Amino acid sequence: MLESIMGKLAAHQTNTGPERPDIPPAGARYCPDADGNWIAGIERLLSTDPLRIAVTKLTSLGTPKTPAAGLNQLRSISEIRAMLDGLESMVLADTSEMVQRGLPTPLSEENPTLFDYKQEVETHGYPISRLDQDLNRSSFVAEAAMVSRSSERATFNKLATAEGLRYVHEDSLFELCRGTITGRTAGALVKQTRDIPLATAKQIEASLLPTALTASDASMALRIKRQREKLHPEPAAHRRARAEGGRSLMWWPEADGMAILQAYLPAEDVLAIYNTVNTHADRLLAAEEERGVGQLRADVFRDSLIDGWPATKNKHSALFVGLTIPALELLTNPERGIASLEGYGPIPLGAALKLAAKAPALKAILTDPWTGAILDLGRKRYKPSKALRDFLRVRDEHCRFPGCRRAPMVSEIDHIEAWAKGGTTSEQNVEYLCKRHQVYKHVLGWEAVYLGNGCIQWRTPHGVTQLELPDGLVYPHALNPVPEPAQEMLPMNHLDAQTRRLLGWDEHEVIPGFPENESDHL
Repeated sequence: MLESIMGKLAAHQTNTGPERPDIPPAGARYCPDADGNWIAGIERLLSTDPLRIAVTKLTSLGTPKTPAAGLNQLRSISEIRAMLDGLESMVLADTSEMVQRGLPTPLSEENPTLFDYKQEVETHGYPISRLDQDLNRSSFVAEAAMVSRSSERATFNKLATAEGLRYVHEDSLFELCRGTITGRTAGALVKQTRDIPLATAKQIEASLLPTALTASDASMALRIKRQREKLHPEPAAHRRARAEGGRSLMWWPEADGMAILQAYLPAEDVLAIYNTVNTHADRLLAAEEERGVGQLRADVFRDSLIDGWPATKNKHSALFVGLTIPALELLTNPERGIASLEGYGPIPLGAALKLAAKAPALKAILTDPWTGAILDLGRKRYKPSKALRDFLRVRDEHCRFPGCRRAPMVSEIDHIEAWAKGGTTSEQNVEYLCKRHQVYKHVLGWEAVYLGNGCIQWRTPHGVTQLELPDGLVYPHALNPVPEPAQEMLPMNHLDAQTRRLLGWDEHEVIPGFPENESDHL
């Protein structure tokens, strides 16, 4: 019902300007007819009722007696936080609009001539009216920052998000008020659709809102970014050329004699610099006893710029940037095509082709042009073949634990169903997992179930489920029924020699029965 109420309010909008998800003219949401106040009251009731019920339920619960009960309460707190974000957005946007409509204030009621323009100029001397919308907007932000004990910059960002939800993404605001999506995902949607036509912004929202009901914030941020690149009316190459004009190098001081250096460059250049520095730091790490990997990266970066590149016996540089170039888009629509830069996300196809032209070799990986799923070639062996490892780097892009973004170079290939229990080494049964999340899965009883097209459903030891989708997948499979737990959580479990072998921590140890030394075949 709240959707229909919001739709009726939107029907009263008087915005006749260009279709931009921006703040509408003053009074755009004002309902001039007799039932305007009634509609606003019903909208308020329906948006706050879920919050009231959730808070009442949570406060009636006692101290959790089990981890599962604690996790359920944490879920309720997260939903309440989202509901508060939705209510805050509604109040913030509506109050800002009232300020810009010039509704009476205690100060204006005390002084009726306050908003007389000639009187204003005589009073303060500046050729600007107190009715100026930008002036009132900035003043309101300062007031809102005071009452919320926040900074003006943070409050301005909140107001921009609130207006985007209130005037453009009403469906997302409704879900936020129900606690079914997070405030961070709603903010990412508004930010990424701020400079595109209204119809396109709503199309992006409609296509991603079902996924936002279960996906993590990190996953949704990348999906929104991909959809924006795909549906943006201006070709990516044009926007990229304009953005390159903003290249910059900045620095600012920090405490204790330190400072930060920031470079704003094309994404492929940043990734190439970082991965190159990281590779040289890893080569030095084995012989180091004092410096950590972060210190080594900083030292290599500093030495390369000031003293010259570190000497190395290896004259053949590795390929430090990974690319996925969709062949179908390359053939049919090269100007608007989008490629994927490993570790970053979508980049213009033209920039990717320039990188590919310098690559020493290219590997063809087949993808489904409609679903985005990667079509694989399986292997029946314990140790993944080179072809399968290359395939997983493109499909997974990072650790497949929900919300984890550790890259393949710091993760390992893990069997979803253990090899010892009959699991095969194929694309349906392997995934990238970082070391920490391998421990969760193999030691603490976390479960992963493959659902097809790279979709993996995770289940925690206490029954919380989460669907993890490949970043490039457009149409996910429906969520399967929750499987029964294979085992209970194992508290106080220690990593004995057998567990370490299972996790592959000793790379030089030969495990009997596993064809580790077989050569790779395509």
